[in-house]
Amino acid sequence: MHRRGLKVLVIGAGTGGLCLAQGLRRDEVEVELFERDHTPADRQQGYRLSINANGRCALQACLPEELFGKLVANSAKPSESVAFLDHHLNRLLVIDLPHRDRQDAESELPVGRIALRSILSEGLNGIIHYGKKCIGIGIGSDGSAIARFEDGSSTTGDVLIGADGAGSFIRGQLLPHAQRVETGIVAVSRKLRLDGPARQTAPQSILHGPTLILGPRGCFMFANAVDYEDDADVGEQRYDREKYIMWGFSAHDDVLDLPANPALLSGQDAMVPVVALMDHWHPALQWLVQTTGPSTVTAFTVKTSTPIRPWPTQNVTLLGDALHNMTPFRGIGANTALRDAAALHHALVAVARGQAELIEALTAYERNMIEYGFAAVQVSLNDMKRFHAKGLLARTAVKFLFRAIDYMPPLRDAFLRR
Repeated sequence: MHRRGLKVLVIGAGTGGLCLAQGLRRDEVEVELFERDHTPADRQQGYRLSINANGRCALQACLPEELFGKLVANSAKPSESVAFLDHHLNRLLVIDLPHRDRQDAESELPVGRIALRSILSEGLNGIIHYGKKCIGIGIGSDGSAIARFEDGSSTTGDVLIGADGAGSFIRGQLLPHAQRVETGIVAVSRKLRLDGPARQTAPQSILHGPTLILGPRGCFMFANAVDYEDDADVGEQRYDREKYIMWGFSAHDDVLDLPANPALLSGQDAMVPVVALMDHWHPALQWLVQTTGPSTVTAFTVKTSTPIRPWPTQNVTLLGDALHNMTPFRGIGANTALRDAAALHHALVAVARGQAELIEALTAYERNMIEYGFAAVQVSLNDMKRFHAKGLLARTAVKFLFRAIDYMPPLRDAFLRR
């Protein structure tokens, strides 16, 4: 089999970029990854990700077997159910999840962002270059892709992948018409240590899995416990195994009155309007919000990307949030980025092995990625609108829909598969 030389440049060491780099390295395709953070520990924060069956399949397609096993062993307890409640904790819809064994190929893998980034970085010493903020891209006279960095250095390769997140510099250069827009929803999130009092006082549905709470005036709350088996066999190295309850509160910006840039608020200031809006909510939910310390608060405006048509393919392309950034209300952003990584890994390995031409392979990847990526964006946006229904009639209709699904098992099964 003819093997052609292929050098891949990846900008961004997030979930998708690291997964792609692992796959290319495993299959002996030359790859270098450039990250603007100065060390792997620069962003030691963030909540857990729920890796679904599609994301799990993508990771397994790219990671060495031993590393994938380490990821499974270090994941949290899979969820037992998904619950939809009103703000008085009345049941709207509860779906029991069938796959609770982490070894089951269909089971979710709840894993902290810190742990996931650490595991995906293993074995990439010499491949990841930190402190490399990309400030320019171009195409050389020989057709090579060029990346230039803030420190004055540059590098060249056969193909350049923009995996640099929602604020992607690469997207801005490649597709200046591709936009992210405000949705009119703002959110505040925090986490609370999962100790004895939290286990006893928090709504019990939260301890069993994702709990989605529909409140008045289009207010919405999400909560989920991140828990681990105390006697879990994770081998010699344990990664981030913090046990906590994560929650987020979101509403329309004219209801949750925060400044235009809520990220600049102190944790305490961000909490004031949230507490005020929950005055008539169930006491257990009020306790959950008021007990957590302000140091864990994150406040942000919710944005979404807008769909674009396929573009003339070059040897520069995009992956994950760099193109199809979506709202957090479906929880599939990271899984879609992993799907991109697996698809791009497959395409580039075929090119390196002489089974496909580069531009044709990238064209097929982009067209497929645009279709499923922006479909995921729309699904996430639809859920956001449903959860934040503001008018009385709209909220009543959403609650009626959930209760109808809850009443009929076939509808519950269909809702779970959507």
